[in-house]
Amino acid sequence: MIGMAVQGQDRQDGELRERFYQSVAETLTLLHPAAGYDRRRALLEVATTVVSTMDLPLVWIGRRELGQSTLELIAAGPAAEYASVWPVSDDPREPGGRGPAGAALRDGRPQLASIDSPGDADWQGSAHAYGLDSVIVAAAGTADGGQLALAAYSRRGGPALTDELLDWAQRLADELARFWDDQAQLERNLRLGRFRDAHRTIQRALLAHPEPAAIYMTLANALVKDAAASAVMVYVPEGEVLRREVGAGPLVERLATLPEPPRQVDEPPMPVATQAWMEGEPVVRLRPSAWPDVSLVWHGESLGEVAAIGCWPIFQTLPRDSGVEYHAAAVLLLAAAEIDAFDADLWRLLDEISDTVGLALRQYSQRQALFREQERQTYLALHDALTDLPNRRALDYHLERALARAARHHHLVAVGMLDLDDLKPINDRHGHAAGDRVLVEVAHRLHDALRSEDSVARVGGDEFVLVLEDLASEDDLAMLLERLWQSLQQPIALGGQNNIDITVSLGVALYPTHAQDSGEQLLRLADQAMYQVKAHKQQRANWWALARSEGAPVAAAGDEAGIAEAHGPQAAAVLRACAEVWQAQLPVVAQRFHAALGAHEGIAGLLASFPASAREAFEERLARHLQTLCYPELEEAGQRAGAIRAGICQAACGLEEAWLAEAIEQLRGILAGTLGRGPRAQRDALAIVLQRLAMDQQWQLESMRDLQRRRDAALAKIHAAAWSAHDSLDLLEDVVQVLAAHEELVVCAAGRPDASGDMVSELVAGAVPAEYLRITNHGVAPPLQVDRAAARAEEPLRRAWQSGAVERSAHYGSDPVMALWRDTAERHGIVSQVAVPLCLAPGRPVALLALYSGYAGGFRSEHQRAFIAQIKQVLELALLRMAPQRQLATLLPAFVRQRWRSLLAGGALRMHYQPMVRLADNQIAGFEALARLRDAGGLQLPASFMPALGAAGLMRLFRDGIIQAVARQQSLARSGLALGMSVNVPVAALRDARYARTVETILQASGCPPDALRFEAFENASGIGCWALLAETGVQSLKSIEHHAPGDDRALSRNLVARLSQSPFDRIKVDHAIIGQVRFDPLGTLRALRQLIRVSHDLGLEVVVEGLESAGMLEAAAILGADFGQGFALAHPMPAEALPGWLGTVRPPRPGASPRHALGALASALRWEERFAALFDVPDALRRHVHAGGGVGDWLRTAEGVGAPLRLAWREMLDGAAAGPFDPGHGRRRDRLFALLVEHALAEEQAPAR
Repeated sequence: MIGMAVQGQDRQDGELRERFYQSVAETLTLLHPAAGYDRRRALLEVATTVVSTMDLPLVWIGRRELGQSTLELIAAGPAAEYASVWPVSDDPREPGGRGPAGAALRDGRPQLASIDSPGDADWQGSAHAYGLDSVIVAAAGTADGGQLALAAYSRRGGPALTDELLDWAQRLADELARFWDDQAQLERNLRLGRFRDAHRTIQRALLAHPEPAAIYMTLANALVKDAAASAVMVYVPEGEVLRREVGAGPLVERLATLPEPPRQVDEPPMPVATQAWMEGEPVVRLRPSAWPDVSLVWHGESLGEVAAIGCWPIFQTLPRDSGVEYHAAAVLLLAAAEIDAFDADLWRLLDEISDTVGLALRQYSQRQALFREQERQTYLALHDALTDLPNRRALDYHLERALARAARHHHLVAVGMLDLDDLKPINDRHGHAAGDRVLVEVAHRLHDALRSEDSVARVGGDEFVLVLEDLASEDDLAMLLERLWQSLQQPIALGGQNNIDITVSLGVALYPTHAQDSGEQLLRLADQAMYQVKAHKQQRANWWALARSEGAPVAAAGDEAGIAEAHGPQAAAVLRACAEVWQAQLPVVAQRFHAALGAHEGIAGLLASFPASAREAFEERLARHLQTLCYPELEEAGQRAGAIRAGICQAACGLEEAWLAEAIEQLRGILAGTLGRGPRAQRDALAIVLQRLAMDQQWQLESMRDLQRRRDAALAKIHAAAWSAHDSLDLLEDVVQVLAAHEELVVCAAGRPDASGDMVSELVAGAVPAEYLRITNHGVAPPLQVDRAAARAEEPLRRAWQSGAVERSAHYGSDPVMALWRDTAERHGIVSQVAVPLCLAPGRPVALLALYSGYAGGFRSEHQRAFIAQIKQVLELALLRMAPQRQLATLLPAFVRQRWRSLLAGGALRMHYQPMVRLADNQIAGFEALARLRDAGGLQLPASFMPALGAAGLMRLFRDGIIQAVARQQSLARSGLALGMSVNVPVAALRDARYARTVETILQASGCPPDALRFEAFENASGIGCWALLAETGVQSLKSIEHHAPGDDRALSRNLVARLSQSPFDRIKVDHAIIGQVRFDPLGTLRALRQLIRVSHDLGLEVVVEGLESAGMLEAAAILGADFGQGFALAHPMPAEALPGWLGTVRPPRPGASPRHALGALASALRWEERFAALFDVPDALRRHVHAGGGVGDWLRTAEGVGAPLRLAWREMLDGAAAGPFDPGHGRRRDRLFALLVEHALAEEQAPAR
């Protein structure tokens, strides 16, 4: 009877053991990560399955979060209520931590215990009430630092739980933890993908440059709509609190009932938003309802379910030096339902999102500051600094509209040029300050005497322009001018007893009586009339005179004799009569005028930058210009052309408009004082010269303003490039091209220092780009180093790199630090240089923009400095927008970059083709088209020339490569080989729908079937998903995409594996970076490859393994289940003309049925172990699998040089396999076998090629 009882017990134990195996097998079928799969519901399904298959009264699965001691339990079975008797804990001081569950959690080893054991004394009463007898508990850690525990209870009087089940229970706990981690990773990836979508939404919305409130609302709405955040709030500092600016999300109304946090708290407790604002760092709190500083609102039903809150400070300004107070502009608060929501990946992404918002705030602030500065600069640019009257530029704007109004209403407009007759004696006698007071007083009197519809502007030293509108007749003009005259007759007080009387001369031109084409004509005619009055101020009958129509002679009031116009036969005759007399006087005029210029503060500073030879040349040009003005046969067209050239030159050299007016006024006085003292004939001739001088001034001013308009046009192009560019190199290239085309510049370049600190010019454009390379040290001077401290006496590029400020060299000829480059530069027309550092942080350049001008001065005028400052600001904002996601491209000298581009444009692209072999049957499945550039040194690989191409070059490379690949595919198809072609496409290009249109056009033109062309996109280790770009562009229309899976050192990350489940690709190509590691870590490499192959096949994706460079690699890839192989072991890339011969005579090596190489044997061992573990619950199949032995045994029977230790290790593992895959001894035997196989594989793969 006793024997029968024992047999019955053994039978029951065996049945329980079989049911446990069955439950494990069924459980494993449930543990597959999937989007939307609730982890806790999955655990409940597992517990229910174990209860059902094993007929147990209770199974519970518990989850312990990091930092917690108690478990959250999910229970199944008739005795499920028992799980709530005591909270299970890992703390031995608590009742729930003194039993087997607590021991398993603390020790990490499975536990088997009877309910009647002493450790369960606290539980025994309740356990007996539910009829429980024994319990087996296993625990496993999860990647986030938490734990999962599994407990299974037997019923009293039923089959007992035995030690045999401990390993199986641990295996099940490990699988539960693995599932938990994989599902959590998948959820994190999905969540991260949603936040990336939100980030892109935010970036797109912020391109419209909204104001801060709209920026914050965009942020909140995007995080709620795209990222599914439970609630989002943005706080901004206001007074002593952080005020809620915006909010969004399902819980936002409840969050809005929270008190507004203070800006400053001196001691705990501290609200989370306050802490983030004060510390300037992100703050995350788990289970906010448990924190003492939160409001009771958090304990309500809705907010009590919030698992985590995170606060991110948003900075509007860039970080400053340490020690400087630095506060955020706002604080972003997010509420999440997941305890692990704010993991490291999301933390980094939220850093990027807050940086993006901060950048938008900075850009808004900078735009507002720029707008205010532009308003200020506009006011200054349109008003005279001394009198605050409108200046010449404002006059031009006003006059144009005044004439348009007069044309519409058929009224007259009078334009008067007024000049003080004797300001210079006042300056000489009382000082320039007194002269300035006179000008200010005259300006006030003129302004006050005019009607509201009239205006007055100061256009030169003592010149004013009147614009009198709405005149019905010339009689109205006379009355207005009489009122002006009376206002000017009152003496002007200079202080003390000094009162002076002034006289003025006025010339008036009427629209449309005298001219109808433009305001410039009216001004010129009025100026001529004014000088006629001024030339006869001692004999005149009236202080003003009307002009004559264009081409007619001008007569001053009281002067009945006609005076010749400035050009033509009559003027020539008058001037010829004085030519001999003036021949001796003109050098005196030139000498006095040059001395006057030397005394002018602004002009003298400009001339001081000239070398002696340039100053002598300037004096000679000045003398020739005076001779030209007095030349009798001077034609108006010739004078105009010369004046325009002079105006452009002067503006480019940095001459201010006000300086020009002051200089010409001085020249007028010198001419009048030197040439106007003779008889009437000389005075008449002088009047003609003064007319010409006035015309010269007008044309020079016009050309100077036209140059400024061209600067504005260049800035507009730079603005457009800055806000449309996606890549910093493309942006700088566009800017270099725009600036090089600007007429003030000869060459423009952009560059950075290399690793040794030598400045490398990466982008060069202009009239002499090739010669520029010689100018910047190429064989002329030592390399320019910028990585050491620069003294002020050193070259501008070095100073700019060190200081972060714009630096100049006003003239190569006079600047001693430019001596090394002087001869070469001046030989090619380069006179001055400006170095513009581009900084992402204050004083820390990331690139330099070098501007080389054919004019002296180094962009020193107010307008030129503003031009440079705006270029610098716009480019820095654009580079900051693209950082840190898009760093500056690979450093390549400009001549190298240009060489590769020229080769590509010149048709040097040659596609080579490497076959892709189907490993199952050794058939050619297609080719990958690989780009090569042919030059004198041979074929260049993409790693050499790709960084040089830029966006346009990449597009051309792609287009030309597609054309060649399609042509080769069609050629093969005509010969009966319908093989596909794969072409590489950069991930960044997937945002550009032009690539898809290019493919469509080529396919239509060639007749190539779309399914014959495939595209390969590479994903880098940063995890920027290719498919995220595909989803938002038109490139998803491409028929077939392959995805390169990169290696992450020894193994693929869970992150990548989880992302594969979301990808739109139909094929995965394992990059050679993974396979190449086999020479250093064969086991890790093959495990990673097998993992990727298995997951990809589960998702229905084919796998291509490239980089197969040895027979062992090829064999291992085939054994591990890869679909296709590619690499030198099969065939090298070959030119198009070699394909027919190769296809006709060569067949790639075919992996055998059994491994012939150590790497293949290692792969076979991995597959054997994988199958062995999968058959643990099928004893018969498991025995057959062990008996068959597999590929390792086949290799050992034929391999040479294999020692006894490896053969013995293989035999010992097979002999001990009966204990099952979870036997600790099996694990030790397996590891020893793998270690010996790795030794042989390393020796084989690292052996020299024979």
